[in-house]
Amino acid sequence: MFTTVLSSLISRCSCLALPFFFCSFIHANTLNQAIVLQYHHISNSTPVSTSVSPVKFIEHLDLINEMGFQVLPLTDVINHINNPVQSSRKTLAISFDDGYLSIYQNAFPELKKRGLPFTIFINPSAIDNQHGNSLNWQQLNEMIKHGATIANHSLNHDHLLIKSEHELLKDWKNRIISNIEDAQNRLLEKLNIKHRLFAYPYGEFNQELKTILKELNYTAFSQQSGPLSSTSDPQALPRFPASGVYSKLNTLKVKINSLAFNITQEAPTSEIQNFGEKAPILELKVKADDISQAQLQCFYMNKEINTEVAQVGNYLTIKAASNTPLKEGRSRYNCTAPSISQPVFYWYSMPFVSLKRKESLH
Repeated sequence: MFTTVLSSLISRCSCLALPFFFCSFIHANTLNQAIVLQYHHISNSTPVSTSVSPVKFIEHLDLINEMGFQVLPLTDVINHINNPVQSSRKTLAISFDDGYLSIYQNAFPELKKRGLPFTIFINPSAIDNQHGNSLNWQQLNEMIKHGATIANHSLNHDHLLIKSEHELLKDWKNRIISNIEDAQNRLLEKLNIKHRLFAYPYGEFNQELKTILKELNYTAFSQQSGPLSSTSDPQALPRFPASGVYSKLNTLKVKINSLAFNITQEAPTSEIQNFGEKAPILELKVKADDISQAQLQCFYMNKEINTEVAQVGNYLTIKAASNTPLKEGRSRYNCTAPSISQPVFYWYSMPFVSLKRKESLH
């Protein structure tokens, strides 16, 4: 999806270099922010779309080191972005979804050798029943001793947004609460996990699901791209997928270097749409500091879309929309803008999930 976006960003990077003395007088970002990378398989023999080879993963770790990023556990990242004292923007976390054995075999040795913390979001049912190439509880315990954080990815990786046939909304809500809390209780029982971090299966969420996670006191992560900051929705925190087509070093470098928009308003608030309808209108209000307004552009499904930008005082209002009917499944808007003071880009993404009407939670 991001090929056109990243090609545009990389080609524009060469135009953004500024003299050092000029950069030293401008702070590109007044937010504490962090980058979170998301992986699944670290293997040469698993599905290409969700895999990165062990060799490429080592290249990613080398890149992170060369770029001078501090790598923190996700629990520390949350504290970092909410710290009232501004600190280095070069903060990063490494996360894995689903708990595959290749994490232990191919990623863990490299992370342990470098002393890097990481997070694995697991489905306890898969671990208990050893579905596929799953990790086991002993391996998870071993990795915890060497910097791993284990967190909740739901009990069994269901599509949480889809209701069962004839299921009422209140019954769906009770089922989802049980799914999430049963997983958390299993993490407590087997690994003494008490923090409440959650990653949405398939990256799919809507307003009702976010509300459930908020009421249960979870910080929740999705799969839409972008840096996270104190202005990010704590029940929809972004991560950059770094597998498959997203594993290339030149594009990953752009992502790792990206900045979070300082967002004060965003819409829509419900991220679920009906199949075949037009994508909703994206509306953002962000602080204008350091953003190259003339080059701000939004994208949908790999294509530039009509983007209106206006400045009122120290704020930009951004309005973007696509006339393309929504396909079933997941899609997203991306918005990017060059920084005035640094050769990097601000990055924002809003995901949508399009369900057939009979499945919708509306």
